Amino acid sequence: MQPRERLSRQLGELHAHFLRRGHPFPPAAHPDPDLDRAYISAIRAAAAPHLALAAFACLRRVGLPAPGRRALPSLLRAIALARSLGTAGAAHGLAFRVGAEVDGFVGTALVRAYAACGRVEDARRVFDGMPDRDLVAWGVMLDCYCQARNYEEALLLFHSMKRSRVVPDQVIIATVLSTCAHTRNLRFGKAIHSYMLVSDTLIDAQVSCALMNMYASCADMEMAEKLYNRVSEKGIVLSTTMVYGYAKNGKVEIAHSIFNGMPAKDVVSWSAMIAGYAESSKPMEALNLFHDMQRSGVKPDEITMLSVISACANVGALEKARCIHSFVENHSMCKILPIGNALIDMFSKCGSLTLALDVFNAMPQKNVVTWTSIITASAMHGDGRSALTLFENMKSEGIQPNGVTFLGLLYACCHAGLVEEGRLLFKIMVQQYRIEPMHEHYGCMVDLLGRAKLLGQAADLIQSMHLRPNVVIWGSLLAACRMHGDLELGTFAAKKILELDPNHGGAQVLLSNIYAEYGNWNDVKEVRGVMEVQGTWKKKGCSWMDLNGSVHQFAVGGEKILEMKGSF
Repeated sequence: MQPRERLSRQLGELHAHFLRRGHPFPPAAHPDPDLDRAYISAIRAAAAPHLALAAFACLRRVGLPAPGRRALPSLLRAIALARSLGTAGAAHGLAFRVGAEVDGFVGTALVRAYAACGRVEDARRVFDGMPDRDLVAWGVMLDCYCQARNYEEALLLFHSMKRSRVVPDQVIIATVLSTCAHTRNLRFGKAIHSYMLVSDTLIDAQVSCALMNMYASCADMEMAEKLYNRVSEKGIVLSTTMVYGYAKNGKVEIAHSIFNGMPAKDVVSWSAMIAGYAESSKPMEALNLFHDMQRSGVKPDEITMLSVISACANVGALEKARCIHSFVENHSMCKILPIGNALIDMFSKCGSLTLALDVFNAMPQKNVVTWTSIITASAMHGDGRSALTLFENMKSEGIQPNGVTFLGLLYACCHAGLVEEGRLLFKIMVQQYRIEPMHEHYGCMVDLLGRAKLLGQAADLIQSMHLRPNVVIWGSLLAACRMHGDLELGTFAAKKILELDPNHGGAQVLLSNIYAEYGNWNDVKEVRGVMEVQGTWKKKGCSWMDLNGSVHQFAVGGEKILEMKGSF
């Protein structure tokens, strides 16, 4: 029997049951066990959250009184699964009227329902109003904060839990350790570890994994490795945790060694290693590993593809980008919002604004990241006017811009020479949207004014900053001085850079070039001599070339470093 048919029959039986009992129905103030059982049966018969809520609404429409406290947990469970905020509020009102709000079982279910609907403050109010909170209630509230990424409040709640003399179980300890990992709170993580040792807490696989992940996330790989070596049966989960930890801390060779030693690898293992290479500026290795993953028969997921797309964007190989796009389309991932956003960025960095726009226009949903990505793509390709038009379209869609959006817009104005438009956007960002300018915003404005030969205004803007100017901002001014031949201001900017970073090779090279253009050869010799002594020559550059479908990486001097494997 289909769920809807089963539900219809259940509702019919329920209605007939109460018709036989006569009217009026019993008031909600008087508990009716038969009514509660009927509600529970109807909700369970629904087989899907939205059908359960439909059953509840239908029962209320035909005149049945509100369910009692026994039926509320089943109703609240359906609300949590359906994430129905409106019904959660109604159920909360029912709980209050029947005096079940303070009931531990109902209260916990209500906290879970509000948490599922993203209403953390409402969940906390219910939690604080519960006179008796058991371990489950504390765990649900803790998980609520973690799901909302409010990790600081989660740690404060755990402190309150300990003061209330509630003994945490393995699930709660694992949750708290995960919170420490997210906040990079090594001190508190170590305190939890010490508590576990003193209290003889059973360290199961889940806790071991959370503990290693905490140390790895806090860059204490020595302790993570000690814990890893103590485990006799390591398994996929623990090994993957170590792969992720070493890769995250830039030790991809060690990560790959552990990865290669794993007898079995799942999609999480492959994704962790691919992400490690992609985030360690080794995009070619990431793409080659993706080929190996395909040959192994493990199907990539959304997380895998985000790393692969990022790696391809850093390589800048358009043909490989097309192949990845086809792969994503063939695996029905194009409608996943983060994937679409990443594809826009990839095509932009691979040199095709047209393909980036095609992806953008085909996306059924767009958020602020989507709009920011396409605005930045237009900026990178020098199409400043289109970037400004997209910004107007974004506002008309009701999407609120953020600081990154304005960074893309200022970048667009900078590369298109739109000085007045850039000034206006900077003003709008601060005054209308109340976004505090960061170093990057000031850097774009200095670059914009500098390119327009407004060096004095650029210097004045730097002096007016509420932040301390960093190397990037002084570097923008120095580059503008080099472009327009301002020896005095350029020398001043270079000295400011070297005060912040005495070994900054780029600033020394630019300063040397400015001196050379003015024929100050003694100054050139002095700067070059300092560079020689400090060993601060600029790092060798490298780039990628797409030749006949294969991507080759070359360093300065013509040395070939790496070749990427065949197509996807």
